[in-house]
Amino acid sequence: MGSLRYRWLGASLALSLVATGACSGSGDNGGGDGASSGNGGSSASTGTGSTNSGGNAAGIGTGGGINFDGGAATGNTGGTLEDGGACAAETAKGEQVPLDLYIMLDSSGSMVDKTASGPTKWDAVKQAIAGFVAAPGSAGLGVGLQFFPLNKQGVPNSCTNNNQCGSGGPCLLKTCLGGPGIVPCSNNGQCGFGGSCVDLGNCALDPTTICAPIGSNCGATGQCVKLTSSFCSNATECSNVRYATPAVNIAVLPGNAAAINASMNANSPHGNTPTGPALQGAIDHAKQYAGQNPGHTVVTVLATDGLPTSCTMTSIPQIAALAQAGKNGTPSISTFVIGVFAPADTAAAQNLNAIAAAGGTNTAFIINTSGNVTQQFLQALDQIKGKALPCEFKVPTPTSGQVDYNKVNVQVTSSGGNTSLLYVGDASKCDPTNGGWYYDIDPAAGTPTKIAVCPSTCTAFKGQTGAQVDILIGCKTNIAPPR
Repeated sequence: MGSLRYRWLGASLALSLVATGACSGSGDNGGGDGASSGNGGSSASTGTGSTNSGGNAAGIGTGGGINFDGGAATGNTGGTLEDGGACAAETAKGEQVPLDLYIMLDSSGSMVDKTASGPTKWDAVKQAIAGFVAAPGSAGLGVGLQFFPLNKQGVPNSCTNNNQCGSGGPCLLKTCLGGPGIVPCSNNGQCGFGGSCVDLGNCALDPTTICAPIGSNCGATGQCVKLTSSFCSNATECSNVRYATPAVNIAVLPGNAAAINASMNANSPHGNTPTGPALQGAIDHAKQYAGQNPGHTVVTVLATDGLPTSCTMTSIPQIAALAQAGKNGTPSISTFVIGVFAPADTAAAQNLNAIAAAGGTNTAFIINTSGNVTQQFLQALDQIKGKALPCEFKVPTPTSGQVDYNKVNVQVTSSGGNTSLLYVGDASKCDPTNGGWYYDIDPAAGTPTKIAVCPSTCTAFKGQTGAQVDILIGCKTNIAPPR
């Protein structure tokens, strides 16, 4: 009689912008010296001068904006505007467009595998997520969570007999010996290829490896010992609707941290890897949430330690197509991917990169289990936060009256000085080198709610040390010349 050894089923894990306007200066024909500094908080603007005099103007603006690298930023918040600065600017307060992450986390059976540093993959990832949601830098970020696989309704995570499994049965306590892998059975008649239905066991020194027949030698991991409990062989939920319902609703950190940690602690790895319905559910929920929260940027994070193993979608092109449809849909949902793999899993990066590229995020974050998984996973989440953080800002509301959309300017202060960005009209007119900014809605066609900067400008923001963004209201808009 032949023998069988098989790895246990389940193979995967999956700024508040303070917009300050300092648009004050000397009177007509006056020369003026201006000084300005910014350091987060409220804002003020003052100036003195007289007509036909050489009066001095001092603009002092506290507040300033987004600091992408945590450094301090100071600079002249006034800038040189199209009308020379002689305008009735009002200091306004704006906010960066909120960012929300919906994390779809693999909790399949293989997450109990040990990492090189000692803890299981599951424990290492739990620690990383706990650190991320507690970090001061995550405050204000919206985060929600769901796990995969989920079991069908009413199907338990473990079983000792077939009756306990209901529609998810049979309980995986027997297999057809000589079959292709593990074939659940209750009697010899269910082994159509002529094999025999025998009891399943696990290796005495490695309980995560199942084996048959009982009493066979597992080598260095001991003798094959009969299982006393197992899991329901047809337990996996394949409906994306279940995965679109969060275990923890998206809510702002740090307030949501306790619920996320409690949910992680209440779950344990089991089962296999239904990546298809899990990702589709994540995208569906992200779209729903974005629709209910206009102005938010919502993305999905698929974290997995293996490739798809169950439900109808098990090929990488199929999973990538789901990510692409999410990216191309309205609202657009980007998919970030984190993979937790051993160095021997050489195909992992290529496959997960395909999903990430289709989801609009270029490449996956690959965590190597031979290193510190907690540290690597935490770094991946921090990088995802930085990449997903939108270069979009809410149009500030003036203290009285309405915004004159022809008198709004966006200014960047960095170590190199001040730059007043040019208004380009819409995304299609963004200069690939000089960048610029535009409204989410053409003011001639509707009411804008967001100011967006062009891709090259956004890249520059995030690459500058101490970069600061200010929105000035009341000065004639600097408009880019026609391209």
